[in-house]
Amino acid sequence: MAELTRYFFVLGATGFGGPVALANIMRRDLVDERGWIDEAAFERGLAVATTCPGPMAYQLGVYCGYVTHGIGGALAAALAFAIAPFAIVVAAAALYQRFAGARVLQGLFYGIGPIVVALILRASWTLGRKTLRRDVAAWCVAVVACGVTVALQRELIVLFLAAGVLGIVAFAPRAKPVPLPPPVLPPPSSLRSLALPPLIALVPSGLAPALFWFFLKTGFLVFGSGLVIVSFVKSYVVDQYHWLDDRTFVDAVAIGLISPGPVVITATFVGYVIAGFTGALAATAGIFLPSIVLTVAATPLLLRYGGRPRVAGFVRGVTVAVVGVLAGTTYLVGRPVIVDAVSALLLVGALAAPLLVKRVPDQAYVVAGAAIGVALRH
Repeated sequence: MAELTRYFFVLGATGFGGPVALANIMRRDLVDERGWIDEAAFERGLAVATTCPGPMAYQLGVYCGYVTHGIGGALAAALAFAIAPFAIVVAAAALYQRFAGARVLQGLFYGIGPIVVALILRASWTLGRKTLRRDVAAWCVAVVACGVTVALQRELIVLFLAAGVLGIVAFAPRAKPVPLPPPVLPPPSSLRSLALPPLIALVPSGLAPALFWFFLKTGFLVFGSGLVIVSFVKSYVVDQYHWLDDRTFVDAVAIGLISPGPVVITATFVGYVIAGFTGALAATAGIFLPSIVLTVAATPLLLRYGGRPRVAGFVRGVTVAVVGVLAGTTYLVGRPVIVDAVSALLLVGALAAPLLVKRVPDQAYVVAGAAIGVALRH
């Protein structure tokens, strides 16, 4: 349990690149290197994280904690994964409010953005290659999912469900599921006593309760990655409630993209700008709580029935659709970031650098992009 908690704390503090990159990191670390979870169990987790509302990477982390250590592991992973990004974004929001107009801050946003897009592209390719392998049908589903996402500029739960239904026909006859016996767990009813009261008790009075309940509803209602949730949040926070203006919200999204951990940590920034530290705490608790509840509720069902061929085919269909949708989402992220020749060169350089220099950590690329951006803009 201590090792699990430490792993997700470090991942939350250092994992850049959004849902694709984080999912790829978890696959590499937990499946390939440490062997804590097998390949079949990880793909089931990817399906759970996609079909449940909320941020995909965060739910995948909660799932990994659940299948290894039960509800206690799920809560440990959930808190450890979120606490470092929360602290980082709170600090960034405090600095932002004080130095919003400074050219050095504008340079940071300018230089880091293309690097983050490059990290997402690299992770998308690695994840797709390992998940799709040489399965022609899987590649076809992924390409269609990518095209639909780019054309509609949003992610659709209907697309995932359709891919799952198609998977029952296309993948079930040749699927070779590896049943994963469920761990010994405390009763599911104990989740409420373990998670809900402590989180709600952290929500203070004032505007913070409104932020908590808004982000709680958002977490339960919106499917897909953090980018989908960001679009949903803007329609209310900016257009309906007028808590933020357009520019501040765009900067909040940028902070969420360039910060380590799940992209929906944007909610922390929004909460801080609106109501200070208490607002950040309320927004963070609200946006993450649905992921914990839904993942823990859905995982036992998948563990119990995941060994059946049709269920395995459905899971496989959803998984390959995830790869395509995340690739399409990468285009949507990069379009407003790559704005000139310099940002395009930063993108190409970050993509080509691993071919020339091996084993450079992703964080080094982020630091380099920040330094270049500040040098050019300050």
